[in-house]
Amino acid sequence: MAKTGKPRGKLRQKLEYLAIMAFFGAMWLVPYRLRNRYVGACLRGFLGRRLGYRKRVMDNLDLIYPDIPQIRKLQIANQVLDNAGRTFTENMFPEQFQAQDPDIKLHGAGLEAVLQAHKEGHPIMFYSGHFGNHEAFRAALFKHGLKVGGMVRRMANPYFDVQYKRMLDINGRGGPVFEADKQGTLAMLKSLKTGTALVLLLDLAVGHGIAVNFMGHRVYCSVTAASFALKTKALFVPYFSMRNRDGESFSVEIGTPIEHSDAETMTREATKSLEERVHADPGNWFWIHRRWKYCPPTD
Repeated sequence: MAKTGKPRGKLRQKLEYLAIMAFFGAMWLVPYRLRNRYVGACLRGFLGRRLGYRKRVMDNLDLIYPDIPQIRKLQIANQVLDNAGRTFTENMFPEQFQAQDPDIKLHGAGLEAVLQAHKEGHPIMFYSGHFGNHEAFRAALFKHGLKVGGMVRRMANPYFDVQYKRMLDINGRGGPVFEADKQGTLAMLKSLKTGTALVLLLDLAVGHGIAVNFMGHRVYCSVTAASFALKTKALFVPYFSMRNRDGESFSVEIGTPIEHSDAETMTREATKSLEERVHADPGNWFWIHRRWKYCPPTD
């Protein structure tokens, strides 16, 4: 399980953490929907520019969509940054977030298989990318009695890292959370063998794994999720937690499970499904990430 003990860090990091928490503490005084819109607008505007997020999004869009009009790229960037700001706010206030949208739409070709697997105590290995807000997916499945856990990377600020991991519990509605290290990986595999439901996101930059084509460019992709599914005979199934056009509600699709074969084939198929979803709704994906940071050499 991810550690949430007393953090130790530099004075600067503690001051940064205190400033963030003071800001969100003050935001309690603002009605939830107005608060959500405000932070989304900040990241869409001056804050996104100040942090360098807008430039990173535009650079990634120029790389993948060199031929689409600039006005369209700006529209996508605005949606991406607004979603990022809203997501951060929603995750800071999980109870209010879930109360705001109590009937998240849950659908898809794989939903029945997932609910049946849960009923039988069969392990489920979900995979996805950074779409909409991941917590909408966990909230929607909790209504069916299914707690979903996963793996998280340690944040640079140790004080906020502890706070973030506590938030992932979503008031007792989340499954076990594991640190992204060797010990956490082994603990996650052990937990999956007991019949839990876990998720791994496949769209972060990694410097190892297999070389795959992702939106026209080669990247490395870890085969961990597929390997775990094979080792535990878990259902290997995609989900897409998408923010609707109103900016506040969500639609969560559970895709068709991928048949077991070998880890590399399954990972390539999983990556392809993520690519198709990004192309279908680019504004819902986190183009802020440096997905093409590590480019393996061509054959």
